[in-house]
Amino acid sequence: MFTPVACSQCGKPFQVQQDTLGKPTVCPWCQATVTALPVGAPAPTPATPEPLSLDEAPAKPVPLPAPQQSKATRVLLAAAALLALVAAAGATVAVKQRKHGHLTSWEWKAYSPPDKAFTIELLGTPAADPDAPAGETRYVAEGWYSGVRTWVGWRDLTQTQVQLAGTKDNFAHFKDVFGPDRLRARFGGAVVRDATTNFENPLTREVRTDAGGVRAVERMLVYATGPRPRAYFVGIAGTLDFDDPAVARLFDSFRVAE
Repeated sequence: MFTPVACSQCGKPFQVQQDTLGKPTVCPWCQATVTALPVGAPAPTPATPEPLSLDEAPAKPVPLPAPQQSKATRVLLAAAALLALVAAAGATVAVKQRKHGHLTSWEWKAYSPPDKAFTIELLGTPAADPDAPAGETRYVAEGWYSGVRTWVGWRDLTQTQVQLAGTKDNFAHFKDVFGPDRLRARFGGAVVRDATTNFENPLTREVRTDAGGVRAVERMLVYATGPRPRAYFVGIAGTLDFDDPAVARLFDSFRVAE
């Protein structure tokens, strides 16, 4: 017995035997293989794929563990960090101490005038002082880090001064040449010493002033003999003590050429 069906592709009707209903068959019109369904029956709905189970979800990639640092590497990094902190602290202290009288050995520089009459160590590079007293040549240097000033000056002795330098009361004659007003005019403060420390060649007088934050020491050394009879003036001033090693170093470094 034949039953009329319709092609789901071209839509044209044809007949198939009843025992082939619902089975694949070839349309005589378009030659497409379709399911033999009676005329008026709904076309089969394509099956909807079932959602994947959560248990069947694709596995997420597992991140690789970060490489572990060795103990030696950790120690080196910690040491580097500590050194950086120490260096930073040292730099901070160094900046705060600059220009506060903290001397460093590299600030000392040997100086000798063009005529090579003497040698001395000064803090920094000296420059001619335009404010030197009349008849006196003076060079002043300041330490870049310490801020301490050092200087050396000189004036040629007159024939009368050469003769007076050899007398018993020579110190009295040179008090007018070298007195406390020299330092007071430059640095202020009170005179805490004004004395002759050596009466023989070289006649030596020393003056000290204290202005609270700034202390100054200057010596006059009178060399009345030799090829260049002169009075030399050597001094130091800054935020330092009178017994600071820098004071002794300055005066000990002064040497007059023979």
